[in-house]
Amino acid sequence: MIEGNLTDFSLNDVLDMISSGEKTGELSITGNTPFGKVSGKIYFERGKIKDAETEESKGESAVINLLSVKEGTFKFTAFDTATIKKSVKKSIQDLMLLTASKLDEWNKIKEKISSADAVFTLSDEDIPEALHFSPLEWKVINLLGKGYSIKEIAAKLNTTVMDVSKLIYKFISLKIVKEVDQKKIEQKNMTEKKTTQRGSIFRRHRNSEKS
Repeated sequence: MIEGNLTDFSLNDVLDMISSGEKTGELSITGNTPFGKVSGKIYFERGKIKDAETEESKGESAVINLLSVKEGTFKFTAFDTATIKKSVKKSIQDLMLLTASKLDEWNKIKEKISSADAVFTLSDEDIPEALHFSPLEWKVINLLGKGYSIKEIAAKLNTTVMDVSKLIYKFISLKIVKEVDQKKIEQKNMTEKKTTQRGSIFRRHRNSEKS
């Protein structure tokens, strides 16, 4: 077993060690990304990535989420991964480059997207018929209409927060979505909760008077 802190070792060094040593086992990673905390495992067979999983994603999406960790811990445990189905086909180098590219994209769009927990809703205007969206884009639009956050949508579609954010950035540019003011929602929920509590207290008081 090999374990350590990512302030002392970079993920690049850890992956290089596993790859060059042609190791088989699982790499557990826990830490912070630009999109929040993530924890999961990457499975290796003879130094090559075979599969990966986090609480919110599996396969290539999970690998990218875990490779986005900059501060955290890691632990590699050797064991036979023969029973684990291979779902990741890209090489470690390609996945690292893809992750770096997606992080660069995030740096460009984060000015319009506050966080991975942000919630967007469809604008008051109808979506113009002239716009044509891919099946994935329609799925995202549908989930936005149900009040899900970026992180929740990514989990439901087993894709990355970065990919969902990129689509929402496009929707913002097209002026078909707008971010929900979370403070107003929280204030509304607090008001509704207090109203419910007052009503419950009033009913209990009336019932006690009757008895």
